[in-house]
Amino acid sequence: MRGLDVIARHPERMGVLLMSKIPMQQWYPDSHIADTANLTLEEQGAYRLLMDHMWIKGGSIRNDDKEVARMLRISVKRWLKIKLRLADYLIIELGIISQKRIQKDYKKACETSKKNAENGKVGGLRTAEKFKYPQATALASNGDFAHGAPRLRGQARHIGELLNQPELNPKI
Repeated sequence: MRGLDVIARHPERMGVLLMSKIPMQQWYPDSHIADTANLTLEEQGAYRLLMDHMWIKGGSIRNDDKEVARMLRISVKRWLKIKLRLADYLIIELGIISQKRIQKDYKKACETSKKNAENGKVGGLRTAEKFKYPQATALASNGDFAHGAPRLRGQARHIGELLNQPELNPKI
């Protein structure tokens, strides 16, 4: 479970909401290009890849030079040179590496995800309430539901209803 992995790596986050997966990250290419104009292509690529790993791992990564070099697929020696150039862009503290915008966006994404899950649960409960009535339950559990009640416009029809219907315009 990824949430437990994050807690194991960051026990100080025990009270922080940890989601199992935040699938999408907001990306602002204009800001990124403007902010990193003085970096080389290699440094920009390393920076972007680090931010992706931070997002996947809950907003930060461990400040372990060997691990980071492995993530970037470069030598530790090369990473240490790039790390000096990226120091102004990253937050490096207490054994973690993060980035201000990633932290802010990840927290917002977690809050949005939690809110959406709560709203979905409420909507699901309302839908479940509709099926508590005997007639609706009988129709929902009946495999031949098309014959149980008149069909409203736009509702699905049972396949048997279609197969037993004579063709309107037979082609000969």
